Amino acid sequence: MKTALCFVLLTIYSITMTYCQQCRQVTSTVCDDDITSFSRQKGDKGEVGFPGKSGIQGIKGSKGDSGGVGEKGTQGESCALGSLGNDIIRRLTNLEDFVRPDSCTNSLLDGNQFLRNGLKVYCEDRWTVFQRRFDGSVNFQRTWDEYKVGFGETEGEFWLGLETVRRLTRKGNCDLRIELKSFDDSFHWAQYSTFSVDSEADLYRLHVGGYTGNATDALISTHNNQAFTTLDMDNDKWSRNCATENDGETGGWWYNACKNSQLNALWGRDGYLFWSPGAGSRKASTMKFRCD
Repeated sequence: MKTALCFVLLTIYSITMTYCQQCRQVTSTVCDDDITSFSRQKGDKGEVGFPGKSGIQGIKGSKGDSGGVGEKGTQGESCALGSLGNDIIRRLTNLEDFVRPDSCTNSLLDGNQFLRNGLKVYCEDRWTVFQRRFDGSVNFQRTWDEYKVGFGETEGEFWLGLETVRRLTRKGNCDLRIELKSFDDSFHWAQYSTFSVDSEADLYRLHVGGYTGNATDALISTHNNQAFTTLDMDNDKWSRNCATENDGETGGWWYNACKNSQLNALWGRDGYLFWSPGAGSRKASTMKFRCD
């Protein structure tokens, strides 16, 4: 009985195992064919996805070695016009010096001029202006050295300088012209046919003569042949310094003891800028000379 039962069970097991092997074989064949067939079929392209986040920045690389010095280039050819150009510049410079006037008398232009001797002057209708007053913007209460070298700007109120006046009048044959405007705007003038100024060693002594004009003479009778006096240099014939009269308001001038004129004094209606005898205080003055 037991033997028969064992035989039956073994038979069923054998049949079952055989069937399972065949089933696996079939399943494997079918699945492999399906997978192979499916993998060979290309599907539709999907939609583009959102860009991903930037990755972490990498570590900065080390600096490379510097390159070596390059070879020196060959020298270019020299300019053939170099010496010629320098010669042209030199000739133009000499020409500029040559065409410069030696005085305002020979200048066709008005305003600031550099003369052939290098002096800067202000020309006005061929006259050399050396003093101008009209608004009191420049202080004329100055020292000897300041009157010697000059002060102010030539386009405004100014004094050219005694040394420059001396140099430009030392050959003689010079005229002096003085133009005056009163506070009522009336115009007067005085002109002298001789004018020169001595050297500093002779205290810039004034020489003037030959008067004509409508402003009356206020130089020859009192100031001719007089030395120049300033706040710090008393050369006048008075017991005190004429330049310090009225608390120094009279400024530098060719004083005697003391004056018939003073165009470097304090500017203003109540000041001492005057030309006498005659109209007294003046609003504006111009002093200029012209030499043959």
